[in-house]
Amino acid sequence: MLIVPTDLSEQAIESLAKEWVISKLSDTEVIPELDHWTQQTVDKIKSGELLIEFGEESQTVYLKTKDEVNYTDQGTNNE
Repeated sequence: MLIVPTDLSEQAIESLAKEWVISKLSDTEVIPELDHWTQQTVDKIKSGELLIEFGEESQTVYLKTKDEVNYTDQGTNNE
């Protein structure tokens, strides 16, 4: 199930973004600017570049690209 970013508080979006950035740290050898990367991720969530998906089975929230969730914006509720 996809979650619309406007349904979440600013703090919740930032927390999701920060967790996602931290989870990606093992993928890079570069020491990131955590605040900068987190803000970039928040911007991607708000622009729709990254989607918030709730896994009902795992009861976990994931950030994914549109390609990862086979998303097509048809102006409908994508649950």
